[in-house]
Formats: sequence, C-alpha cells, structure tokens
Amino acid sequence: MHAAGQVVLAVDVMGSDRGAVEVLEGIYCFFKHLRCCSIRIIAIGDREILDPIVNGRRFAKFRHLLTIFHASEVIAMDESPTKAIRQKKDASMVRAIELVQKGEADAVLSCGNTGALVSLGTIRLRPMTHLERPALGAVIPALDSQFVLLDVGANPSPTVRQLVQNALLGSHYCRTAMGLHVPRVGLLSIGTEEGKGNELVQGAHESLKALDGIIRYIGLIEGFQLFSGEVDVVICDGFVGNVLLKAIEGIACKLKIYLKKEMLKNFLRILGCFFLSRAIRNISGKLNTRQYGGAPLLGLSRPVFKAHGSSDRVAIEHAIMIAARLAGGEISHHLEMDIARAEEILTRSERI
Repeated sequence: MHAAGQVVLAVDVMGSDRGAVEVLEGIYCFFKHLRCCSIRIIAIGDREILDPIVNGRRFAKFRHLLTIFHASEVIAMDESPTKAIRQKKDASMVRAIELVQKGEADAVLSCGNTGALVSLGTIRLRPMTHLERPALGAVIPALDSQFVLLDVGANPSPTVRQLVQNALLGSHYCRTAMGLHVPRVGLLSIGTEEGKGNELVQGAHESLKALDGIIRYIGLIEGFQLFSGEVDVVICDGFVGNVLLKAIEGIACKLKIYLKKEMLKNFLRILGCFFLSRAIRNISGKLNTRQYGGAPLLGLSRPVFKAHGSSDRVAIEHAIMIAARLAGGEISHHLEMDIARAEEILTRSERI
C-alpha cells in the first residue's frame, strides 16, 4: 500500500517501439516539470536495462519518486494477445496490471500491445457494474477546442448497447479530463438525416435519444463536423475510430512537413515566416498530436492508459500527466450511477 493522498502510476517501460530508454526519458521529463511530490512512479521492466539509467546522476534527485519493479519478459506488438497473456506470466505489462489489481498502484500506463492491454485490463481489473466492454478514448484537437473520440480500437464490433455505453464513458471522461460540465455527444454516421447509417448506428441513435437528461445527445454527425467545434464527444465503433485516429495523426504529421518545406523555399518566404512566427507556433501547437498521444481504457474499475507504441519522450510525459489526472479523479462513482440509470431506461424501452 502507499501513502494517503499519493498517486502511484505503474508504467510498463518495455512496451515502446522506441525502447525502454525513451520511456525513462519521458518519466524524467515528467518529474522535471512536476511541482509537487504527490505522484510516484513504478517503472516495470528488465533491471539490467533500467538500473544503470535510474541509478545514474540524472535521476538522483527524483530517486525517491521512482521505483523499479523487475519483469523478465515483454509482450511484442505482433504477438497474439491471448497467447502472450497465457505464456508470458512475467511480462512487464502483466506485472503492471497486477500492481494495480493488488492496490500497490492506482493506474497503469503502457505503450505496448493494445489487444493484450485491453484483454488484461478487462480480465484482471474488470469492467464497472452493468458495463459490458471498456472503450479506448482519445482527445483530438479541433477548432479552438478538443473532442473525445471513442472507441479507437478496443472493440471493433460493438453491440448497440455497448455503443450507447461508450457515449456515457466519453461524456464522463470529457467532464473529468476537459472540465466540460455538459458535453455534447454526437454519433458518427454517413449523414445527419433520420434513417442514415447502418443498423448498428440506427439502433444506437434511437437508444441515445432515450437517454435525455443523462447525456446531452445532439444526434447524428458527419465527418466534416468533427473539427468545427460543435461536438465534444464523438462515438463510433472501434474499427472506424482506429482508422480515423491514425488518419488524423498522419495528416497532421504530413501537413507540418509540407508547411515547413513550402515556407523555407526562398528568402521572401523565410522573411514572411519571421513576421508570422506567432501564428506559425499556434498552428504547430494545434497540429502537435504528441500532447494527445494516447488513449484511456475507459470503463474499468481502475484507470488504464494506452500510449502509442511510437511515442517519444514528450508524448510519454503528456501521457503520464493524463494518467495521473485520471488516477486522482472521481469519475467512477457518478459514472456507475449513470450507467445504472441508462440500463434501467433501455431495459424498460425494450419491454415496450
């Protein structure tokens, strides 16, 4: 157990595409900008790799906030989640989840195999009462705001009930992470008119309309509305959400490269950049997906946060910040109450 008032994060250091050193650098950046000592991190991984770095001079003043927990195995990105969980009992991701399960940590952060993390979290930490499946959410920058997109990969083939529950998860996360009291929830479809979308979308649309008073459902939305600032939570299945998330990140990355290339083509453009430097920095900040480089696995009894496998140290730092905020938040109690109310309404409407 840990001290009262202190948040402890279990960080799977071995799951990153960039290696354990990059994750440790992200932890170092987080500690360097930390203004209080209320957050402690347990780094789970191979001691032979971690000890020389953590015991070095750079981490000296943060050593009281960082503990190493040895794990001899790693679940690779291309491994079958079911097979890996069954065979690799001493994997860093498995040990990280176990620390939360035992109450020795408050939340998990991993850059590793998404399928394995979702499966482990669901099996070991269990979904909340009445909740069928957890969902991965991601915060996406929009016009002068952000929106929460979910599901982005946890459940590619949800039922109508699971899609509706995702709306509740996204709404509550939006309140906790973004401070919006009454988030606007939209269901992604191929048109806004009644009758648009497949059977899953139409079923979820009718159910969401029945939950007025629990969530603020604004109806069906199309892709062009995502970045207009008119919606705070966007609901879709995990297949569509994952494709959309990666497309957004790819466009943002390529756009920054293209803009830089065009602005540095000749002297006049370079001179123009000098006068437009503030505007360019603002645009660059909007396109910086590293500050949104991860997704919480919402709906479990304890917070689990999935950072991208390709996350660099800056993205890791931001992921730790969000995971710590989730671990210290009071999302569970109110969410469970709303899920129970929604379940009652939906069950009653099915009987009619």
